[in-house]
Amino acid sequence: MSLDLFGPSLGTEIFLVVSTVAEIKGAVARFGAKMRAAHPEASFYVSVSLARGSRKPNGYDAARRGNGLGQEDFVRVTDRRTDPQVQAGVVSALPEQAGA
Repeated sequence: MSLDLFGPSLGTEIFLVVSTVAEIKGAVARFGAKMRAAHPEASFYVSVSLARGSRKPNGYDAARRGNGLGQEDFVRVTDRRTDPQVQAGVVSALPEQAGA
């Protein structure tokens, strides 16, 4: 089975052989660590997609829904109302949060 990993606008990697959820999780962790090393300040979600026609490993759907693949581990969550960079004007707040 082929596995495509994407860190939007940061990088892409294709693994030709993965057959278990544990192997996919390991691939996501390695890819995310590589992207984090190259882009230390980036916040990103790792998109996981199986090649068309590939059979999903047992437990894949449940793992994907519950971040069991680690695809959300590289997302940094901040409260823009109290984020010092937003307060200093370095980063703007999202329009719906401005003035909140």
